Amino acid sequence: MRGLRLSPDPSGRVHGNGEGAGYKHSPEPAATIFCAFRSHTRNIRADLSFPNGIFAANARRPSGRILSMHFTKMQGCGNDFLVFDPEEVEGVDLPDLARRACDRHFGVGADGILIAAPSGSSDLEMVYLNSDGSASEMCGNGLRCLARYARDRGMAEGDALTVATGAGVKKLILFEDGSSRVDMGAPRLDTEVEVGGFRFLRVSIGNPHAVAFLDSEAAVEALDLPTIGPPIEEDTVFPEKTNVEFGFAWNEREVRMRIWERGAGETLASGSGSCAVAVAAMSQGLPHNPVNVCLDGGVVEIEWSGEGEPVYMKGPAEYVCEGELLQD
Repeated sequence: MRGLRLSPDPSGRVHGNGEGAGYKHSPEPAATIFCAFRSHTRNIRADLSFPNGIFAANARRPSGRILSMHFTKMQGCGNDFLVFDPEEVEGVDLPDLARRACDRHFGVGADGILIAAPSGSSDLEMVYLNSDGSASEMCGNGLRCLARYARDRGMAEGDALTVATGAGVKKLILFEDGSSRVDMGAPRLDTEVEVGGFRFLRVSIGNPHAVAFLDSEAAVEALDLPTIGPPIEEDTVFPEKTNVEFGFAWNEREVRMRIWERGAGETLASGSGSCAVAVAAMSQGLPHNPVNVCLDGGVVEIEWSGEGEPVYMKGPAEYVCEGELLQD
């Protein structure tokens, strides 16, 4: 991933040698965790000196040795992200930025970074990198956060948005409370495989997932994901690595899920992972549609009418804080 940067060309946005809800409501975020807070309500598309959404280098950076980079932190069901305007990261080594900024001890802390980039074919383009610096085709919770961010800042108009992703163009409907309903496209179900003593159904939601259902909720809760997750994620049966989900159907309407995310590790939630688990459950006989998928950070609602049909995801997107990331 060394050398991956945001390109001003929307047709080739990312360049480099890269790889590829407790089911209780999360608490309200603290109101005093800001660092070097700055109001950020302007329309970044206004008065551009470059055509076609190309952004100049950030002229607002102070002179001297220490530079700053503005970010907004958001979360969807506890899946948290640092969101940057494209002008803030023009020419920046994105994998290095993701690794440093997402570190929960030496950085701000997040599961990944999001960039709301201009697009020639959609309202905007989602550039997403995991906390380990690797790029990912899709991030469902990140998609909802980015859509709210773009609408609230005037980067996209109206409540119906299209967002270009590495898994194709996704359509969203935004609601007044900041939540949204996303058309994630038609899922693809592959064969079952046995890895690490578990039997997984392979499901693609534009990115790879391996879903295993266990015999009890207690079995799901007892999993030591940091131990069992990495060897499954990196098993050779998954050529692009994989997200790893474990589920248990509480009843015909609710499924408990935990996840080990490719490139991010254990997280509180995954939008595309929730879609994969719901699709796997319904394909194996869970009769109710929609299904609530209950994660460590919250709940998302998944609808799917069957083979060849798109899967729809509905869930929240919330602001946490804004601040300045200082760079020596």
